[in-house]
Amino acid sequence: MRKTSLFLLLSFAVVVLPALPAGNTFVLKETASVSDNIVRIKDIALMDNPTKDRIGNLVIAVSPEPGKSGRIPRREIYEKLVGNGIQSPELKGALSVKVIRNGIAVEPSFFTDIVHDYIVKNSRWKDGVTVKITSAKTVTVPESGVRWVLRPANGQDFFGNILFQARAFSKVTNEELYSNWIVAKLKIVKKVAVSNRTIQKNEILSRDDLRWETREIDAFTKDALLTEEEILGEKAGRTIRPNSVITSGLLEKKFLVRRGGTATLVARLNSITATSRVKVLADGAYGDNVRVVNTVSQKILSAVVTGKNTLEVIVE
Repeated sequence: MRKTSLFLLLSFAVVVLPALPAGNTFVLKETASVSDNIVRIKDIALMDNPTKDRIGNLVIAVSPEPGKSGRIPRREIYEKLVGNGIQSPELKGALSVKVIRNGIAVEPSFFTDIVHDYIVKNSRWKDGVTVKITSAKTVTVPESGVRWVLRPANGQDFFGNILFQARAFSKVTNEELYSNWIVAKLKIVKKVAVSNRTIQKNEILSRDDLRWETREIDAFTKDALLTEEEILGEKAGRTIRPNSVITSGLLEKKFLVRRGGTATLVARLNSITATSRVKVLADGAYGDNVRVVNTVSQKILSAVVTGKNTLEVIVE
């Protein structure tokens, strides 16, 4: 009875072992899928567990771009193994391995809501904003969790076409997976103040001089004043014709920060906001770029005037 059982056990072992190569024998797969930036030997070959533990993480090649595929010839795999000290590796199976990089296609429209939220949070256009992504290129990223960060290029106002840098990071490793630029076109519709009559230079504007209309903002009205508080009691800096949208450029320049005075600087980094006290180095009206110096670090930088003794800067 013992002899029969031992014979059956040995027979079974002879059948099973070829599927689990021993030593330096590797059975190459026809197709392998990877999610990483590199292809390891364990991704493309079958081997026994001791061998996998010992050299499974050996790098064989760079992975294709996410969503794409490529082939690794057997000879290239052999040379990589020998070059890393593997003595006389025996390769079986496929003559070349097709490697597929896992990935998902991200259409340009994916960024619409992200850009919209950014505009609402970081500009004076709190509503009435429509965003259209005009970049034509589709982005492919790994299937694993991705965290997107969008940031506008410096020196732009939030009007018309805006250039944003889009970066994707792995939620697991925080590794940057993708970085490129996208273009967002903004359509802004706001209720703006319109002059009822000809207003002469130095005249003080009153409520009777204005009516409020909903209009699409264009290049000539992007500095439109949006509240009565910004207009009533102010002097016309030039002659204002009837039916003109009241913009900051039509009124006598009103400095909101003064040279030598102190102000609050609001700094934004993605969704993080911080404030600090700064000394103002020049007079500035709404929307002006003014140099300021941090009262603690003594660092000098340029910031945009956004209100009475208030400035803002977007941190890179």
